[in-house]
Amino acid sequence: MLTAGLKDIAARVAALHGQDEGKGLALTTAPVLALGIFERVGSNWLSDSLRGEMPQHNEPFRQQLSRKHPMSPRDRVPLDLTGGAWLGDLERHHLACALSDLYGHPRHLVKETNLFFSTDTVLTLLPYSPVLVLTRAPVGIASSFARSRLWERWRYGERYAQVASTAHTARWRSEFEPLLPQDDPREPIALGRLIAVNALLLAGALAGRDRTIVSYKQHVKDPAATLARIAAHLDVALPASPPSRPTTPEAADATFATNGHKNELVAGLDRRTAELVSEHANATLIRAAQTLDPQVAATAAEWLAGDDLYELCEPIARSRPAAPSAAVVQKVPLPAYCPVTRASWRNTLVTNGEMADLLTMLHAAGMPNTQCGTNLLLCPMPHERGGRLHFDAKRRRWLVSPGFEAHPAYWVTWAGATAMAAWSGARLPTRAEAMEATVGAPPAYNCDYAVGDASSVVEPGRGAGQVHHLVGNLQIWCGDGPVLSEAEPEQRFLFGAAWNTPGTGEAIGAMRSRYLLGSSRGVGVRLVRDPDTTQATGLGAWELAHLINGWIDDLGNPACSLGELDRRLVTALTGAAASS
Repeated sequence: MLTAGLKDIAARVAALHGQDEGKGLALTTAPVLALGIFERVGSNWLSDSLRGEMPQHNEPFRQQLSRKHPMSPRDRVPLDLTGGAWLGDLERHHLACALSDLYGHPRHLVKETNLFFSTDTVLTLLPYSPVLVLTRAPVGIASSFARSRLWERWRYGERYAQVASTAHTARWRSEFEPLLPQDDPREPIALGRLIAVNALLLAGALAGRDRTIVSYKQHVKDPAATLARIAAHLDVALPASPPSRPTTPEAADATFATNGHKNELVAGLDRRTAELVSEHANATLIRAAQTLDPQVAATAAEWLAGDDLYELCEPIARSRPAAPSAAVVQKVPLPAYCPVTRASWRNTLVTNGEMADLLTMLHAAGMPNTQCGTNLLLCPMPHERGGRLHFDAKRRRWLVSPGFEAHPAYWVTWAGATAMAAWSGARLPTRAEAMEATVGAPPAYNCDYAVGDASSVVEPGRGAGQVHHLVGNLQIWCGDGPVLSEAEPEQRFLFGAAWNTPGTGEAIGAMRSRYLLGSSRGVGVRLVRDPDTTQATGLGAWELAHLINGWIDDLGNPACSLGELDRRLVTALTGAAASS
């Protein structure tokens, strides 16, 4: 499929949701794009502040696409919009469904950072999206990196090598090769260069496109006024209450909670490190004025201004988090099903160990998890980014990060959750069943960043014959979804509270849904059984592999809508006709 087809996919998906400027359709359902000039620019503050008013999507392009996908920001040779590229049937279907997932009422908020050379591709795929540009001075970003040891934890040395390699390819060489030398630079030098290059690519891709600037220093100085300006621009209501904060920030620091509010511009850097970051960011911008449109360089420089506003203080690096020890993890009870509603609910969420076993067996049966750059059952993130399941190509099996075997599996797609249910002789609960089951349930043990990550599937104080984490730890996939048009991709409900979402009754019962191959680090798998189902009624790995591979083969049928193709997958995995 030629790249012109990418624009065609974008237009067809937009039309499904009433978006077509040429035909005069209202441009009200396209998602809002919050694009950071780098990481640690206040995007968590923004998303947490608007969570109650706008459904959230955290880095769907950077996280959901396999490294080898032609549109992945981590691909060394990202898609060339001016030339030609081919997408297979599975890639094309997944892209269309993922795009459709971002549209809706109320408008969704899509947060993306560090797209680098994929920035123009993402903007092309969402032509009607208003853009918020989140900016911050390089010294402030470097301080946040140093405080949380992110360069090491998130493997930014490898990221620099990948981005620099892309800058030296034929398409980008004349403009960006001078900006990213492949000289294995020290951390502050490399960080300064990367910040400037991402800002330059963003400024170039947004040239001529409306955008609103969200300055970190402004929201630190006056968050209420900044939020009011954003809400007015997007025509959304202001949040009824301030965003939740981690209740145990020391624990959260070891993992993902990054929404602690700052009220002053202080950088925990020594003077020499701050000078190196600022010097090399500025030097990159100066060089860029010689190879890029000078206005693009000037715009990026404006976004990165403010290093001189930071007060330097003694750097305080947070200690390395200790990995969980298998020896101290509570023993996980054997799977058992407890009567809760008319169905029986499994006592624990599906664990990483169980998910690894299923993925390994499906791989052996000829159904690898990642095909054509598209993740089918699980998004295999690096451990440093929250991934706990990893494929060992030499041993041809899936492994769990040590110490996390008894933690619940997340980053699982609805297809993966349903495959686990079919393999286990069970099914996913409906949203109505989940609502009924949680009436009068005790408060969530793990939500609102209280722990900072998903905890063990064993909930303290509960026995083998009880349901652990009926609410909290992770949201769960449901077996049903919203009623959509025949042409729209199928979606399935999510339910409950997760470690990184509010645990209020309103938040737990809020109606939300995702497309069948979507995933998140806050969504896992809960199984239920009807009276006539047992482990013996489950499907084998070979049967499941045959069903899923058969669905992939069907994706090339041009006569089928996205919705029809998705309903075929639902039927294949559940054995019943899809009904939204």
